[in-house]
Amino acid sequence: MKRVFIIIMLIACVMLINSTFLSCKKKETALPNFPQLIGDWTGTTSQGTRIYLGVTNIKGNLYINQYDLMVYTNTGYQEYKAGSSNGLASIPSTQFKIHIGTGDAGESYIGGTFDIPDTTLFGSFAVYPPGDTIDLITGTYSSIRGN
Repeated sequence: MKRVFIIIMLIACVMLINSTFLSCKKKETALPNFPQLIGDWTGTTSQGTRIYLGVTNIKGNLYINQYDLMVYTNTGYQEYKAGSSNGLASIPSTQFKIHIGTGDAGESYIGGTFDIPDTTLFGSFAVYPPGDTIDLITGTYSSIRGN
């Protein structure tokens, strides 16, 4: 009888220890379809200005989480910049579109398509100068992933 009690206690202890280790196990973040896209992408616009886009993995899905676009307007250079740890735009496959705003001439945005084999990003943008919702400035860009 005493022996049965000891065996039952041993089994209970082993189960308790096992469940404790399983609940403390570090949960791994799921990998997205194209993990090689994660990182900082920098490039040049058709105006010869700079563009930066940050790509991150959020729960196994790719998102643009930052952008910094410099555009030449009729009043000089204007920077369009935003960031969010929750993501600004999802990348469901290899394409994305960041909605910046709207105006009389249509949507203001930054869009792009990743070329996976070449590790490059090509896209276009359309933005309004500050205080102007009529004159849409458009252009294209290309960028590469940094280290």
